[in-house]
Amino acid sequence: MKTLSKTLLISLIVLLSCIEENVRIENTKKTTELDKLESFFKRSELDSINASNVIEKHRIIQHLTHLRAMDDGGKKYYLLEKDDITEMINSVTEGIYLNYILINKIGDIVYSKNNDDLFGLNIDKGYESTPIKKCFSNRMGVYFEDITNAVPLSKNYSLFISSPIYVKEDFHGVLILQIDVKKINEILETGTEILNSDGIFKVSSEEKISSRYSEFDKINMNSLDNNEVLLLNIQNEKLKFSKFSFKNINWIIMNREL
Repeated sequence: MKTLSKTLLISLIVLLSCIEENVRIENTKKTTELDKLESFFKRSELDSINASNVIEKHRIIQHLTHLRAMDDGGKKYYLLEKDDITEMINSVTEGIYLNYILINKIGDIVYSKNNDDLFGLNIDKGYESTPIKKCFSNRMGVYFEDITNAVPLSKNYSLFISSPIYVKEDFHGVLILQIDVKKINEILETGTEILNSDGIFKVSSEEKISSRYSEFDKINMNSLDNNEVLLLNIQNEKLKFSKFSFKNINWIIMNREL
């Protein structure tokens, strides 16, 4: 009898271990697109803070502004700040950012890694309505500017993240990190699109971005505001809608059952 009880006990322990393992695996599988998006945004927020700390430590914006004045607006002085700029770039996640932009306190763009057309411009001269200007104007911590084109008429849609740079409480300027919309698309499932709270496509095929979803008025926004998931049949498609929010970003995730 004791042998039988011992055998049953061992079997029960093994069964419980299997159940726990299955639960663990099941929980792992339940990582959703909302989880992935939140991780992506948190990582970008931290990247912005890390890069800002490097800029503050080396006073990069101040030095670039001074050297630019000495060089009459040329770019050759970048070499003098090469090590510090390299440290700034290495402080963020590799392979995500399309461009790194530094703007001094008077609005001059003193560094643009991958867009020479921006270098030397002042954001108050023809760039007042751009995301770059909006990032410069928001100086209360890390700021996210929703997906749009960097400059008017451009088809290069991006998400922008900015951090104000203060050295001993003195405002030196702003760092802007630019993320290509394709990087966000990479973490989404096939058939997923993203709308803003006005129904404008933010992540989709290129021809749809910035256009309004024609069936947007059928979405019950009150339910989404209560963190509910909506399942709708629209034009013979099974669609699932959920809400994603991070700081000032408010998105509606639209999934298709393929």
